[in-house]
Amino acid sequence: MPRTHACLLLLAGVFVFAEARSPADEPASKTPPTDWPRWRGPNADGVADGRDLPVRWGKTENVLWSAKLPGWGTSSPVVYGDRVFVTSQVVESGKKTLLTLCLDRKDGKELWRHDFGFGADQNTHAKSNLAVNTPAVTSDAVYVAFGNADIARYTHDGKLVWVRRYLKTFDDPKTAWGYAVSPLVLGDSVLFPWNHHKGPCYLIGLDQRTGEIGWKKDRPIGTAHATPLLVGHHGQTDILVPGQNRLTAFDAKTHTELWRYGEGSGPFNGEIISSPVFGDGMVYLQLWRESKIHAVRLRGDGRPPEAVWVSERAGPVEPSLLYYRGLVYALMDNGLLACLDGKTGHEHYRERLRGAFNSSPVASDGHVFVSNTDGVTFVVKAGREFEVLGTNDLGERISASPAIMGNTMIFRTDSHLYCVGRASEK
Repeated sequence: MPRTHACLLLLAGVFVFAEARSPADEPASKTPPTDWPRWRGPNADGVADGRDLPVRWGKTENVLWSAKLPGWGTSSPVVYGDRVFVTSQVVESGKKTLLTLCLDRKDGKELWRHDFGFGADQNTHAKSNLAVNTPAVTSDAVYVAFGNADIARYTHDGKLVWVRRYLKTFDDPKTAWGYAVSPLVLGDSVLFPWNHHKGPCYLIGLDQRTGEIGWKKDRPIGTAHATPLLVGHHGQTDILVPGQNRLTAFDAKTHTELWRYGEGSGPFNGEIISSPVFGDGMVYLQLWRESKIHAVRLRGDGRPPEAVWVSERAGPVEPSLLYYRGLVYALMDNGLLACLDGKTGHEHYRERLRGAFNSSPVASDGHVFVSNTDGVTFVVKAGREFEVLGTNDLGERISASPAIMGNTMIFRTDSHLYCVGRASEK
């Protein structure tokens, strides 16, 4: 069984919908620095500097609160204002229930939960279930999705606004591992790609008020589980869509295709899991699972990007890349952590950490945090030389990526949320 099919563990991605703009489009002052409103944070890069996060913790040490979750899942928690949102799947007497949960940010107490109904079922990998897509939150909306391609919008208080069930619209492709790609919020729509190995495939924008299809673009046939990326550069805003063994750029306002980077063919129809990341004018990406890392420099006026470098060795299957302070960190599924120069691709080190890894790394104030499936989070010093500063065990599998809120982090294990921070934060 190919390891890539465990992709559902980490592609919990980004969705938004609202009359307001996406956090990526808003001035920084409108996105509170203590929030983590979507997959990989406010800028979709896993970085949150200017914090005071602990280097050491355990199940009791530096744990400000913990919350037992109903069922389990691999979607990541998100934070907005005084609330934490997460999804979960419960199975009782063979019946599956998909839940949206809201907890109090201060103490982890449950504020509300909702089951919006179960659509068509899908197979999933043994390491995952249908609660794989990370919610996204705007000032007036909470967006959730699940591995059966169901999407819903809530108010912050838990009122269901709409539900969209993709499989009823496009017919059930009976995917082997569920549907893990995550939506992205644009100024006029909610982006939710429809990619699978049978086709047809589309790039789709959902109407913000109703969840109905507002616009649709044909795409080549191919499976993709990576989250699209919204990037502002050179006075323009592009949607960068991974999949089909290429990276395709669309204009965020007109939805016009601008360019394609990549060969456009590959094994598993170019199946891709790791999401691209943007920093200092460059995009770091993979074209398909466990392939080499590419660095491209974006250019203005809708022109194709400039290819800068390609790594000598393959990158991860599941964890997304991290770009931090001029360096690219590639966390391999087998525990190898590689550090590459962002400008040249030169590999500074490749060192092994204990265990297997599904979640994506995050970084803050000179530290890189990586969690394995045994529940151990390693704190690695950022820089060209490898140094582990802390090894922290929560005692239960971690497959979701953490959220950073202020001076604390929220980790999701199979059964709990743990809010980790210095004891003085209490």
